[in-house]
Amino acid sequence: MQAINKALELAELGIASYPTKDKKPLTPHGHYDATTELKKLKRLFKHSTDINIRLNTSHLIVLDVDRHTEGKNGTEALYKLAEQHGNFFSETYFESTPHNGLHFFFKTNAKQLRDKTNLGNGVEIITDQIVIAPSRGYEPAKHMSFKDIKEAPMWLVDMAKVNMAKVNPSHSAENSAQYNGIKRYGAYLLEEMAQGANTGQRNTYLTKMIGKMLYQGTAPKVVYEFACIANQHFVNPTLSDKELNRIFKSVLQRETKRLKGVSV
Repeated sequence: MQAINKALELAELGIASYPTKDKKPLTPHGHYDATTELKKLKRLFKHSTDINIRLNTSHLIVLDVDRHTEGKNGTEALYKLAEQHGNFFSETYFESTPHNGLHFFFKTNAKQLRDKTNLGNGVEIITDQIVIAPSRGYEPAKHMSFKDIKEAPMWLVDMAKVNMAKVNPSHSAENSAQYNGIKRYGAYLLEEMAQGANTGQRNTYLTKMIGKMLYQGTAPKVVYEFACIANQHFVNPTLSDKELNRIFKSVLQRETKRLKGVSV
């Protein structure tokens, strides 16, 4: 019951979660099933024992401080960061981990963040999936809750951002020659998807992306997974699972009728 209560509490804050056990998802589609919908959460967390609660951290940055690995001193590295940037971590929510580590949580709306960024000597920035209390071995700060999570300082966000010079040859000083690969339909579609959408354009954007992928013959399951990725990483703010599912079902129904030759 602790896990579902925590999941419901997080949902009120707009934070999606899903259950795992022994690092394995207890949902059909893994982290794509992370949700804030109360009815869906109650179904997902129906298991009664040994459940871990994992967050889809698309709007969070977690600073992971390792205090158990030999040769690393995450606490020392953390205080060195504080010397450079001020005492940035003392007022935000944190938890202890099963191996005596610490997780400090920060809010962000930034896009194009790396899943993990190693800052060296036992400190990592994590923006992907993260296990939290009341999972076994995880303990929350007694005087704090998730409501106490502070905004991530800009320098921390910058460290977590993807270095476009490394992933895009046209932005690299070492590879400044223009890439002349032949652009095919898939490339145009991915570039269009990466442009994303904001409030007022989100439904149209997702409807268009889903429709184009289905029209090209992509399996519906794959299309749905890409729609989840697009919603989480390229839509601001993200649509609810309920709204995304409604859009997907509507477009799939339309494309199914088209294939059968039925006018819609």
